Amino acid sequence: MHDLVEPNATSPIIGSWDHPLLDPNLEDAKIVHSLDGLTDLGLGRAESTYRQKLRLKSWQYMTASTDDLFIAFVVGTAGFASNGFVYAAELAGGKVHKKFAITPLQIGTRVAPSSAAGAHSFRARGLGVAIENLEGGRRFAAHVDAKTEGGGQLTADLTFSSQPTDEHLALCVPLPGGRWNYTHKFAAFSVSGKVILDGRTIEFSPDRSYGTMDFTKMYALRHAVWKWIALCGRTKHGEVIGLNLVDPTPDAPISENAVWIGGKREAITGVELASQTDEGASPWRVRADTVDISMKAVAHVSQRLDLPLVKHRLRHVIGAFTGRLRTANGRVHDLEHVIGIAEDYDTWW
Repeated sequence: MHDLVEPNATSPIIGSWDHPLLDPNLEDAKIVHSLDGLTDLGLGRAESTYRQKLRLKSWQYMTASTDDLFIAFVVGTAGFASNGFVYAAELAGGKVHKKFAITPLQIGTRVAPSSAAGAHSFRARGLGVAIENLEGGRRFAAHVDAKTEGGGQLTADLTFSSQPTDEHLALCVPLPGGRWNYTHKFAAFSVSGKVILDGRTIEFSPDRSYGTMDFTKMYALRHAVWKWIALCGRTKHGEVIGLNLVDPTPDAPISENAVWIGGKREAITGVELASQTDEGASPWRVRADTVDISMKAVAHVSQRLDLPLVKHRLRHVIGAFTGRLRTANGRVHDLEHVIGIAEDYDTWW
């Protein structure tokens, strides 16, 4: 039984769930594209292969932070090209250790159909990223091995864990032009394991190390633009808090904008994200109906690609978030130097 697109249907179910879907078969939905007329010519298999292999974009991105280090990594593919990266920022001084790679088609890349089972992997010269989806998408094991752009070595073995009662967020929403987006997000993981930077070991202890994840499958628009915030840590009163916010928010009856307090999720509305500048490690401001926080930048990374049919700009600013938010019961939660990222994304593909 498929979870999103039922047999003989052409569009997915629009909805939200408190757990990741085992078979979010968005790739079976129909979209308008340059070869969609092949079905009418009796070449439905060719059209389906083109749509599923070259028009669907999919990735899993994960972050983890501890007292003195923030690390993030991704496995992703847009069909005609695949993307893998890892970066680690030393929080005390802002030094960044990074490795980015783009490969043609899906060479060296596998993205499983779901975040609830299977594994994702990316391998290119100087970079390997592997993510194993465990316990129905409530736990993940990640291994990274990279020769950084500065000539150093970065390895990571990390486990991301959530509790059976934690409320994850999975949703499918429509996009303009008859397209769709499925995503599974959670921003309240405990993280255990270690990262080794140039021979120095940084331990991640589950009582003081926190993580976020974003698994997404989408038939993206030709021009995709957004700003996004993801963070996780503890409030001044010691509760584990996570935030996932996107601007602009798709015009849909449900939204991925959410806060987690102790694993319990609550919707956030009226989100506005702003960067002071469009370049470098700039401060960010986060506004919503119940949120008022700002970010002091620690470091940043960026990735650019400029080809005849593809233009890609990605900027991640790692920083410390301070401010407050109010939950539906009226309680105010104060944040002070909670570590996370702000993403500025602009791609033609």
